[in-house]
Amino acid sequence: MTANTLAEITNLNFAYTIEQLSLTELIKQLPEDRQRFYMFGTPIYNNLGDLAISEAQKRFFAENFPEITYIEITEPQTEQAIEELLPLLRSDDMIGYVGGGNIGNLDITHEIVRRKVFSTFVNNKTISFPQSVYFEETEEGQAELRKSQEAYNKNSNLTLVARDTQTLSYFQNHFKADAILTTDMVLLLQEKLSGTKRDGVLFIMREDAEKVTSDKLIEQLTANLKSIGDKVEATDTVLSYKAYDVKSKNNPSLDIVRISERHWLLSLKLEQIKAKEVVVTDRLHGMIFRRLLKPHVLYLITITAKQVLFTMIGCKIWITFSTRQKKIRKN
Repeated sequence: MTANTLAEITNLNFAYTIEQLSLTELIKQLPEDRQRFYMFGTPIYNNLGDLAISEAQKRFFAENFPEITYIEITEPQTEQAIEELLPLLRSDDMIGYVGGGNIGNLDITHEIVRRKVFSTFVNNKTISFPQSVYFEETEEGQAELRKSQEAYNKNSNLTLVARDTQTLSYFQNHFKADAILTTDMVLLLQEKLSGTKRDGVLFIMREDAEKVTSDKLIEQLTANLKSIGDKVEATDTVLSYKAYDVKSKNNPSLDIVRISERHWLLSLKLEQIKAKEVVVTDRLHGMIFRRLLKPHVLYLITITAKQVLFTMIGCKIWITFSTRQKKIRKN
């Protein structure tokens, strides 16, 4: 039986991502007369920023290319999906890889599977959705860069999409693939603003390898805000009750994030942010969620220097802190 409607195809995709059917079985039920786009790398871990990117990519295709059948393939399914897809791939089918901020050697598990996808589907149009890049200027970082160059450069049909000008320049200088610039996909998730009264300050802070903001600074900011009467709360865009990223030590009792529950999980966090007058964050998507909902924001920069995105998305106030510099700017 052929699945023709968006709902039918979406339900098949849900079933595939929780392994209720194989990719081969899914493809056999797709309409033959439509072009297909296979999006690899879909996250099933607890980072709401990455989940929001996948949700935005899905919406992008539904709103702009409804004639294309859009299929998500989760990152853990990569190897098996490649094996099943290769003999069934048609010449006009397209391959994609999810956007984000993990091209580089800080998230090497993601980079390894990305290389595999790019170097395999060399005869089909391949698009790496908006990304930031960061290969460390160390022996290890540069060794990983060479591995990525070798894999990416095998695919003459590859287009790398940068979500900031620094990454665009890096792509152009280090890879043979075409490179273009756009914004982070999450900016497509414009929310309808209600008449919710905004009150208080919300800290959205990270605790991973990209953190450079000191705990002492956060404590000082919190104390200063409380001293002038502001209500201060803390949260993160990483969900503690869901399975962690594949690169992290995981609690086996924590469940994955199913693609059928992404929208609901994102809505819960956006409602929390929407209720606050000010957001203080060192997470890129904490800032982007602010941009969607329009409270004021203080942004404390991370190690990967994502502040270049400010020129695209705009901020009322931002602050950067790194191991080398401290500066405050107002727009």
